[in-house]
Amino acid sequence: MGDDLTSDTGRLRAALPAYDIGAQVGRGGCGVVLAGTHRRLGRPVAIKQIPPQFAQDEQVRRRFVAEARLLAAIDHRHVVRVFDYIEKDELCLLVMEYLPGGTVGSRFATEGFDAATAVAVGLAGAAGLEAAHRHRILHRDVKPSNLMFGAGGAIKLTDFGIAEIVGGDQTLVTRTGAIVGTPSYIAPEQARGQPLSPATDVYALAAMLYQLLSGVLPFPPSDDHLATLFAHAFGDPIPLTEVAPGVPGPIADVVMRGLATDPADRFDTAELFGIALAELAASCWGGDWLTPVGIPVIGADTIVAAATGGGRAARRAGAAIPGPGGAQGYGTVVGPISPVTGEIAAGPHRPPMGRVRPRYGLQDQGVRLADVDRRDLVLIRDVVTFASPWRPLLAGVLCAAGACAVAVLGLGASTAGGDLVPGTVTIAGVDPTRSNPIDIDLSEPIPVQVNGIDVDSASLTVHVVGVRLGGDPVPLPPGGAVVLPDPVDRQVLAGDLDGELTLLRNGTEIATQRVELHTTQRPTLTAASAVIVILALFAAAYVESNARTLRRGHGGIANFIGLCASSAMLAWAVAGGAWIFRGTPPTVATLAVSGVLAAGAGVAVAFGAWRIGERRRLLRHARREDR
Repeated sequence: MGDDLTSDTGRLRAALPAYDIGAQVGRGGCGVVLAGTHRRLGRPVAIKQIPPQFAQDEQVRRRFVAEARLLAAIDHRHVVRVFDYIEKDELCLLVMEYLPGGTVGSRFATEGFDAATAVAVGLAGAAGLEAAHRHRILHRDVKPSNLMFGAGGAIKLTDFGIAEIVGGDQTLVTRTGAIVGTPSYIAPEQARGQPLSPATDVYALAAMLYQLLSGVLPFPPSDDHLATLFAHAFGDPIPLTEVAPGVPGPIADVVMRGLATDPADRFDTAELFGIALAELAASCWGGDWLTPVGIPVIGADTIVAAATGGGRAARRAGAAIPGPGGAQGYGTVVGPISPVTGEIAAGPHRPPMGRVRPRYGLQDQGVRLADVDRRDLVLIRDVVTFASPWRPLLAGVLCAAGACAVAVLGLGASTAGGDLVPGTVTIAGVDPTRSNPIDIDLSEPIPVQVNGIDVDSASLTVHVVGVRLGGDPVPLPPGGAVVLPDPVDRQVLAGDLDGELTLLRNGTEIATQRVELHTTQRPTLTAASAVIVILALFAAAYVESNARTLRRGHGGIANFIGLCASSAMLAWAVAGGAWIFRGTPPTVATLAVSGVLAAGAGVAVAFGAWRIGERRRLLRHARREDR
């Protein structure tokens, strides 16, 4: 798509009749940059074209005109000059000062910078940003390739206002998280889609200076655009002194303050950032440290005064340097500082001469406007966001409460009934058709008396969670009395049971009677309670283990399944506890409903823990890319 921007040279020449249009000299984030020459003045210029797919948007065109007028009003030695702009026939062109010296990024990559040169670049950038901010223009994409060297060696900021022209007050990204701009230097509030301020540009400038001093970025670069954005939005940068121990500690502190996550904790203006940096550089390296560097700092009296040892005068002029929390700081240094120990030394020190180059490349390219369709861009706040874990966690709590209620209270009820005529059968001396439940002692055989029915055997079964226990037929002797064996071990089960008495003749069922039995032994200290306790402990531990794994950003589908299964087991353990202590065995419906609700609670908790762990997972992915 970018090649199409230069294909219609006839339209460009018609729109710029006073200029000779030359060849393509670059491709910036906004599109193609062409060389040109003003015929009458003989002045070389750079012509930047907003990609046609964006220039066709009426809102973009209006913002382009407004931004171009503001940019043309800036006259500062560290800001590229805008000579003219064209908005005609779906063309949006900026005619700017031609900068032949290349970019800070290319020089950093090829030659490298020592500490003093890096700081001088930062001061020039701060001076240029301050000039733009006073015209109420935010850059929003400060990076090494957007600082260029002019003919006299001065550094100038370029590519102002492109993000504003395209997205207005909002930052745009593709649906995959590729930002219109550069993710490696983006401020946290910009990555979150929150309101921007001059402190946003201070952050990007500090991130760039961090890289020039150390060769690495505050957050390791990643091929995953979203991981980079999430790292800047929610992570904490690696302290500069850890990656570049040769940088004087006070200077490193200023850079790290510029990288504060909360804009309120940074310097309010680029000027204050520049003054703090310049004053400490003069304290570390002497008042003439800028002279051998060869990078001029022009048009910012307070910054220049601080860089040459006049920091106190700058503060008297009203440029006080606030420390963290609003206290006066960084202006209390009274002597040269050792670049190794960070302590005040007896005499001036020169900056270390070692040059730093980028360790992993510049990593300063975001998505190019010429390469995307306007319809593919969305607001960054719709992409860089963590789904709230509270809704699934609340759903999990409700499901867990429901599972416990069902497990304890139970569902369904047993009803006595059958084929027997009252007075024909007794169990343990009680007529089951007239009285329920029947007290029995499972430690003793159960006497059954049958009268007036022609049967030759009988059996007694009990139902435990839908399973039939006992039921072996026992022959009835003449007279109709029989002692049935206890259907279950008394140490396994106690409490209320559903039972069924069956009368048979020649192996054929003659009559049945459903009965309710109540065991007389105590419902504690049984083997069943021990098993239930073990099950509950195991299930609870497994729930906690799976939730902790997901909360820390590890695990996957196996932990989701594990949470479901262990939650269901925990509900069944609760049902077993209710069985033991209330004496009422759980029905199949109780186990099924409580298990389903508990499994649902497990799924909800898993999603909540997964969302909590998402931040750690993305930050860990970014750091893994660095290694």
